[in-house]
Amino acid sequence: MTAAPSATYEPMAQAVARHIRDAIFSGGLAPGAPIRQESIANELGVSRIPVREALRHLEAEGLVTIRPHSGARVAVLDFDECVEIYKMRERLEPLAFSESAGRLSAAQLDAVRRQCDKVEASVGDVRAWIEADREFHLACYAGADARRLVGLVTTFWNTTQHYRRALVGTFAPADYELFQCDHRLMVAALAESDGRGGENIVRLHIERARLRLAQHMELFHRRAGGHSSKG
Repeated sequence: MTAAPSATYEPMAQAVARHIRDAIFSGGLAPGAPIRQESIANELGVSRIPVREALRHLEAEGLVTIRPHSGARVAVLDFDECVEIYKMRERLEPLAFSESAGRLSAAQLDAVRRQCDKVEASVGDVRAWIEADREFHLACYAGADARRLVGLVTTFWNTTQHYRRALVGTFAPADYELFQCDHRLMVAALAESDGRGGENIVRLHIERARLRLAQHMELFHRRAGGHSSKG
């Protein structure tokens, strides 16, 4: 893992956090995988101080767990924890959507449309699709003047990233199309400032994903080293 050059200044701890976050989101670091400070510091050519700071930040994002005397690991969810998060998302994201509808600027709405097209163009590439899907949903909430709400939503997306990626790996072409139909309806609701209608679409969209997860319990028995997520 080598540091990518940046055209603008980025504090070292933020750069380290970005690298670890990208590795988690891409699947390079699986749930339960140890994150060794010395190894990260050597790979990136930095001291351990920004690595420690980065790990604390990632712990606050819900991506990493830090335990005394055992170090940092990628956060792990069991099935019940994941379902709980999805149920909270079913309540909170419709609210974020309705708070955003009617408040998006023309440029923000154009960004939502472009991101929707990007999701559709990524069908068949799990890594690209999961990243584009995440950015689409967060773009839908960009107009919400609700920092804490959007912060919670973002944290929930972070903590379930691995499981969403694994779930998308089970998709057939018809599944992609079903999810994309929802996305198009969300875009239409935002374009019409229809917060109430959009709320229903978002809730059902997330519920569908939760119910599908329940059909793939095997996804929760995979973690680094081949151990069960409950072990």
